[in-house]
Amino acid sequence: MKKNVFLHVFFALASVFFIFFSLTGCVAFKNKNWEGTQIINPEYSRFTLALDEYLQNLHFQGAVLVGKGREIVFAKGFGRCDPNDDKSRVIFLNACFETGSISKQMTAAAVMQLVQSKKLSVSDPISRFFPGYAYGDEITVEMLLNMRSGLTDHINEADEFFPINVYRLIEKNQFACKPVDKDIVITYFYDAPLLAKPNSTYFYCNTNYYLLAKIIEQVSGMSYEEYIQKNIFKKAGMTHSNLIFQGTETKAYDRYGRYYSIPASLALGCGDVNSCVTDLFKWNVLLAEGKIVNKKSLHQMIDTDSYGYGVYVKNKAMFHSGTTNVFNSYNYYDFDKKLSIIVLANKPIYMSNATFIAENIKTIYKNFDK
Repeated sequence: MKKNVFLHVFFALASVFFIFFSLTGCVAFKNKNWEGTQIINPEYSRFTLALDEYLQNLHFQGAVLVGKGREIVFAKGFGRCDPNDDKSRVIFLNACFETGSISKQMTAAAVMQLVQSKKLSVSDPISRFFPGYAYGDEITVEMLLNMRSGLTDHINEADEFFPINVYRLIEKNQFACKPVDKDIVITYFYDAPLLAKPNSTYFYCNTNYYLLAKIIEQVSGMSYEEYIQKNIFKKAGMTHSNLIFQGTETKAYDRYGRYYSIPASLALGCGDVNSCVTDLFKWNVLLAEGKIVNKKSLHQMIDTDSYGYGVYVKNKAMFHSGTTNVFNSYNYYDFDKKLSIIVLANKPIYMSNATFIAENIKTIYKNFDK
């Protein structure tokens, strides 16, 4: 009898420890806050000193994070949240920036979650979601994901996508930071010209990911914002990220001193995520580990040597840049090295190129790789 009691207690305790270590082992940093303005790992001192010197000499404005697996090697904020206000807060690690097209990998992951739950298929024609669209039977969800739809870009070719009077109104409201009609893209999508025959060539187009956001809404029964908050941000522990228009602690200005952003109704699904280096680090690691989508879906997203689903893929790494009107960013993850490099700049790309900076960080890291 005593032996049976002992066994019951033993197995109960063993179960508790198993559950505890399983949870902490899987998502050890899920809800972790990295506060302050810097984290420097002393084990990588030669690299971190060289990197810090490079960024200081560059007069870099923004935040940078380099991670190895689940470990932060280097994370630091440079300059102030508002570069035009000397009294504004020094950039901190959880400070949000506009991330632009880095948003696309999260939209793609959301689509793959719905594929996993068999609510849609990447082979579905978009006529299922946009009945009456002339090319709906020729374009599939996958063509939207991998930029092979042939659609006109409603942001980069706005003067071709919209009638000229509508384009001028958007331009005027954008500079004034005023909203435009929330359905303005879908309203004019049906009459916008194709730039190429569907599936004939790769052509980068924001409209693809706007339409994917609309498909997510139809299939999930939730708004795009609600879906991303619940199934992407919460799942990845991205507690400082949001989809709010200008919902950033940082500001940025163009050469004329203007602070303005892409209207929210245009950025939907293709460039609306505001995030920080720490949240993007969590995102990289958990996506790569199969915690956001399963490994089969992840393989489908990156099974290419060019543009996959929301990411570019090359040399066993996924990456994407992001450019809004006055911010620019770059997110990189090497699957073999489990290396994250994240650069968020609150300066326009012509003043501080995040992609160029990230490439130089890769070179510095390679020189000091342990």
